[in-house]
Amino acid sequence: MHGLTERQVLLSLVTLALILVTARASGELARRLRQPEVLGELFGGVVLGPSVVGALAPGFHRALFQEPAVGVVLSGISWIGALLLLLMAGIEVDVGILRKEARPGALSALGAIAPPLAAGAAFSALVLDRPLPSGLFLGIVLSVTAVSVIAKVLIERESMRRSYAQVTLAAGVVSEVAAWVLVAMTSSSYGASPALAVARSALLASGFLLFMVLVGRRLTHLAMRWVADATRVSKGQVSLVLVLTFLAAALTQRLGLHPLLGAFALGVLLNSAPRTNRPLLDGVQTLVAGLFAPVFFVLAGMRVDVSQLRTPAAWGTVALLLATATAAKVVPAALGARLGGLRGSEAALVAVGLNMKGGTDLIVAIVGVELGLLSNEAYTMYAVVALVTVTASPALLIWLEKRAPPTQEESARLEREEAARRAYIPGVERILVPIVAHALPGFATDIVESIVASKRKLGETVDITELSVEQQAPGPSRAAGEASRGLARLGARLRVGIWRQRRELRGSIQAILRASRDHDLLVIGARSPARARGMSFGRLQDAIVQRAESNVLVVVGDPPAAERASARRILVPIIGLEYSFAAADLAAHVALAWDAELVLLSSAQTDPGAVVWRDREPSRVRAVARSVVDEAVFRGRRLGVRVSSRVHVGAHPSDEITRELARAPYDLLVLGCYDHGPLGRLYLGSTVESVVVRSRVPVALLVAHGGTREQVR
Repeated sequence: MHGLTERQVLLSLVTLALILVTARASGELARRLRQPEVLGELFGGVVLGPSVVGALAPGFHRALFQEPAVGVVLSGISWIGALLLLLMAGIEVDVGILRKEARPGALSALGAIAPPLAAGAAFSALVLDRPLPSGLFLGIVLSVTAVSVIAKVLIERESMRRSYAQVTLAAGVVSEVAAWVLVAMTSSSYGASPALAVARSALLASGFLLFMVLVGRRLTHLAMRWVADATRVSKGQVSLVLVLTFLAAALTQRLGLHPLLGAFALGVLLNSAPRTNRPLLDGVQTLVAGLFAPVFFVLAGMRVDVSQLRTPAAWGTVALLLATATAAKVVPAALGARLGGLRGSEAALVAVGLNMKGGTDLIVAIVGVELGLLSNEAYTMYAVVALVTVTASPALLIWLEKRAPPTQEESARLEREEAARRAYIPGVERILVPIVAHALPGFATDIVESIVASKRKLGETVDITELSVEQQAPGPSRAAGEASRGLARLGARLRVGIWRQRRELRGSIQAILRASRDHDLLVIGARSPARARGMSFGRLQDAIVQRAESNVLVVVGDPPAAERASARRILVPIIGLEYSFAAADLAAHVALAWDAELVLLSSAQTDPGAVVWRDREPSRVRAVARSVVDEAVFRGRRLGVRVSSRVHVGAHPSDEITRELARAPYDLLVLGCYDHGPLGRLYLGSTVESVVVRSRVPVALLVAHGGTREQVR
């Protein structure tokens, strides 16, 4: 195997840098003109291609872009870009919505595929005077929806979660799968008849999708858990996602389908996979947006050579092709979506989205050129059509979207999704429960059970690590044994993964702290402290709260077994800090499991020396406090729990919280806080310490670390 020469390496690096600069500059220009960035990237490719740079500086263009080795390097990067774009599009697909919208999705897909196939064949025969195979291939190109482009446009417009967007993606993916089946038939070298080639490709595609649902999903979920929980590889999850993407793409390529199908299918599986959190997706998105996608779209534009369209007749043919491609796709697709039950405005949105070009369709067209079924002139004509469509479609989508506001049901779903995006508990997938006697895990385990039950009810991923610490005494303590048995019952009843680990008593604090690094939440119990000043939960608890790298839930107090999990009312004091909202979200999950009422209390202080509320005017303080509690109510109501709110303005929040606890019967108090004392001395704030000591009900303290401590108001 021969590597690149030094000159080829130099040319590849310079060319890649030039492409990225052009892509970012043209994309930014398009954004400022309120156009999708992908349009600017495509036009940037046209400028770098033979149409502009090739015509004005042919020697420069030939030296950089016509070196075969450089072309191989850029082509490889471009293919990775296409794969990752389809991966991100698949991650955005909501399978639940697709099931619900299966009828309009299938009918609109049928309308977006069959008529363009016929229109392409007719246009090729009547206008281009090409034989039937070329006409059928042009029809395949016209039938494809650029899923990567429409997905990018929808993401930029923050419309991806709309129902019409999910229908568009579903129908677009069907068109891509059908296109690659047809391409496989056209380029088939199996020696069989076309009908057998189609049947073979369709059977392989069906088998692959079935394999991904039945086997691939489980393997993907296990791999995501294992890399996140059992390895110490830096950025291991990002690497795993890339490895799985390439393997899935390689499998579909080997089956004679297309690698983009494999990448998209894996994205759909990752949508519901454990440990697929926002930082992970942001890491993959950075790779896509920063390198691979710009190269892909610029190279697609560089293949356009408008110098081949020198006559008015050629431009007239382009205009006729544009009208044919648009009419053959938009009208039947809109009709199919309308017959599927969508409103007229939503059906129009689906049709315009399915008519999006400039992505996979260009890849199919390039394959046609390489197979000799499309001429370079025909590719250029279609590329011009794609650029015009990409230019016009976003503005048309904006205009139609204004006339298609979300229905009441869709608005409620979007509101729930937005509330879940802001919430804390959906991101908690790994909970650590140390089973050690002086950690008092009894009632704390019940709180864990309620959180897990709520997350399972909502279809969210959660795993529990039971960290059993060996006792010096001959046998384990009664409390630790009950907690361990409780977790075992929890795992059996709710089908939750219980990861059991055992550690010696010596160095138990260090073992717990080490384990906390790989978990989102650590749960321990504690006795009620005797005094507020210099408050301590015990040596073990204090050390964990101060030194753990995960958030810590300290459950203070242990009600009798008969009173556990029977809360009727839970109180959560709210201030405008993120850890306070996180505590409210945790309490909402407990309330969901216990069928309890959640009371959110915003207690503001008018004293000018107050830390949070620095305002003497009670009305203004009350207004700010009301806005804070409204945000917490918005997040909590997505779960369907009973939520009520109260706003108190007084001299000191601790007095107001204690007064509220005495005013009505409460069964649990949940507080958010963080430790801001020096190492070796626990200090959670005067309000928290005063309330914990004075409270006559159990208290759950969510002690935040890292990003959960950020102020949001």
